[in-house]
Amino acid sequence: MKFSTNVASIAIAMAVLAGCAPEVKEDPAVNAMRAAAESEAQMVAAMATLIDAWNTGNTDSLDAIAVADYQRRAPDQNADNLDELKAFIAEIHTVYPDFQITNDGSAAGPDGGFIQWTVTGTDAGSKNATGKALKATGISRYQFVDGKIASELVVFDTGSVMTQLETDTLPRAEE
Repeated sequence: MKFSTNVASIAIAMAVLAGCAPEVKEDPAVNAMRAAAESEAQMVAAMATLIDAWNTGNTDSLDAIAVADYQRRAPDQNADNLDELKAFIAEIHTVYPDFQITNDGSAAGPDGGFIQWTVTGTDAGSKNATGKALKATGISRYQFVDGKIASELVVFDTGSVMTQLETDTLPRAEE
């Protein structure tokens, strides 16, 4: 059985479980559902923390929610460990000083979580800055190990981004 949920439904489920008779609270099936809901809530919270780090450029919180050997796979934007991810987030804020990512929807289950997102920003700090704004949508798939994000697979339309920015490559910071 797969669980797909959001924070509000977890809160409702936990409130209902809290009001159950003591004999129900000890039921293994109820305990398993409670543990699954808590795990999914932790995953959603970790993904929200990651989005916040992308938006602010402050990556200090990532050590608490991601493993050191974090793996990110994305078109021309890979990271092979958490330090590389932190450096890439800093680079994104150099290229797009007004970078923002919104969570358009998220879900978590026993195998990990997803976020559908929209990013916006203006290419103002790349090597050949265009000054053009972009708006792109995509999805990230996260896998967790011991309650921390271990990997991310990012899918978005790179052609749309390059068309909006009138460039033939994804912008990178000056080196």
